Amino acid sequence: MSYRETREGPPGPVSEPPPEGPGGFPGPASALVLYVILTVVLTWPLSLHLGDRLPAGDNDLWQNYWNLWWWKTALLELHQSPYQTHLLYQPGEVALGFHTHSEGNIIQTFPVLLLAGVPAALNTALLLGFLLAAWGGYFLAREIVGSREAAFLGGIVLAFFPHHFDQSLEHLNLASYQAMPFFLFFLLRLVRRGGTWNLVLSGAFFALNCHYSWHNGLLVLPLAAAMFLVELRRCGRPRGRVILEAVIAGVVATLLVFPLFWPILREIVAGSIDYLKPHVNKGVDPLFLLVPPPEHPLWGRLVGGLYETWRTYESSGFTCYLGAAALATWLGGWVRSRRTPRVEGSGADPHPAPWAFWGIMFLLFVMLALGDPLYVAGRETGIRLPFALLRDAPLFKTIRVANRFMVPAALALSVLVALGARSILAGWKRGRLVLSGLTALVILDFLWIPYPMREIPAPPWTGAIAACPEGALLDIPGSYRGRAAEDMFLQTRHGRALLGGYTSCVPRFMTERVAEFPFLQLVLEGRPSHEVLEHAEDPLRLEADFRQVADGLPVAVVVLHLDRERERLEKLRAEHRDPDEARLYNPEKGIPRKTLARIRGVIEKLWGRPCYEDASVVVFGRPGG
Repeated sequence: MSYRETREGPPGPVSEPPPEGPGGFPGPASALVLYVILTVVLTWPLSLHLGDRLPAGDNDLWQNYWNLWWWKTALLELHQSPYQTHLLYQPGEVALGFHTHSEGNIIQTFPVLLLAGVPAALNTALLLGFLLAAWGGYFLAREIVGSREAAFLGGIVLAFFPHHFDQSLEHLNLASYQAMPFFLFFLLRLVRRGGTWNLVLSGAFFALNCHYSWHNGLLVLPLAAAMFLVELRRCGRPRGRVILEAVIAGVVATLLVFPLFWPILREIVAGSIDYLKPHVNKGVDPLFLLVPPPEHPLWGRLVGGLYETWRTYESSGFTCYLGAAALATWLGGWVRSRRTPRVEGSGADPHPAPWAFWGIMFLLFVMLALGDPLYVAGRETGIRLPFALLRDAPLFKTIRVANRFMVPAALALSVLVALGARSILAGWKRGRLVLSGLTALVILDFLWIPYPMREIPAPPWTGAIAACPEGALLDIPGSYRGRAAEDMFLQTRHGRALLGGYTSCVPRFMTERVAEFPFLQLVLEGRPSHEVLEHAEDPLRLEADFRQVADGLPVAVVVLHLDRERERLEKLRAEHRDPDEARLYNPEKGIPRKTLARIRGVIEKLWGRPCYEDASVVVFGRPGG
């Protein structure tokens, strides 16, 4: 099949490619069924615990949990916009335009949310992310390669490569890139064939990609633009018409994006610059492009020590293993294509242009994923990389975290693997047998079983504080940044407004407020200043600082989290060798035992005995509240 032949055929939303002769399995429906089975097996036992367990993540896991709860609360109970809340950063209301909602996930799982609750909705969104990424990768690869069997393997690579599993533990929005391949698929068909369906659906899937994650929308743009220009140059249709159709598709995307972009635009027009967050140096380490993750059930233990020794950050997204079997399929097929004469119509290897284009895209995005500067084996090399150019680039500077470029890199890799598989099918008499073996090896290489999961906390104190005075709650230690994500989960249980909280972009007024109150710096900052720590050593100063907060802010309930003593967290982390379990006990979220004891003494002196106490927390209610 030639490269040109894949452009022929009737237009339509998912019309079939040219006939492939016998052995055209799997078709779209069969592929979907097989991907459903793979999704259930490779995320096992997630499907057994949709409503009673969660992925074994931290921080942003709870933020995504809160998002689902908040949309239901805002729309159905408070009858207000979910882009404004009074439940965080008390006193006052907080605009949530810059907050990461992942509206696409919320809207598509809203029926599950209503019928089965937040955990089931979140887990369903994750499973759909794996399933639809595979199916979208299948359609895109089939359009480019022209082989269903090869496209099926490409879909597996896109959906189940280890970086996706790693991100799914915490970052629901970033793990939801399933609209990317569908957008590229319909854009490709729009250029090659035209048609109203391809026009509308290319715009609609780009908009959906943005609704899952604004960052995913940005990440796919360079790839889409490059693909469009290459296809436009090769296109046999009038170029002016193709460009006009692409512009109309862009208008469709803009119209579908705008309703959810309006809260962001409104804050920007009002002068907010909260979205300009500082750069975070979280690139991938090139060594780990070739090292399987420690979660692999067979050889994970063999490489676990490498991750413990050389891992440069603990948050999800560090895993970047590309897969030995996937790389072998790509490179082996490419070598085979160089040695196999191409005969038009013979089913030989596709035109060489896809190899070059997708290879360049793969290398470009991997290079960007390395970040700046380059780290190798956990050590900074001082070598500057292209990611530095994005720090001042309009829009793209908001991406901030380099490892996010692993997703478009994997998308390019999935097409390259499909091209390699197609070459193997066409070049060997037993090509199908070889391809079946390669598919099994790719799946084996990408195993992340069992899928890491955690229990859903159900602390009794969240119900007990109903008897405490009405008003805002201060968690100690808490935060007004990422460390407060668990407190937002707890809020879904007790319903009290918080003095702290966690929005994706911290509003300036909250930063200024914490700077104004030394006591808030002590209990909400991970690393308070030396002066604040000196205050904590002096009982009289500590008492004065607490009085300042109690008199100046509407705090009615204080929760001392005994289970967040720093010494306790350090001990638990040392006891857990599994990286997914160890990162649940982050000492940076804690507070020294002596400091917590001094704070308790001050609050007991001023507010009296606690209204609730157990081994995990001590809860104080404001007298006369």
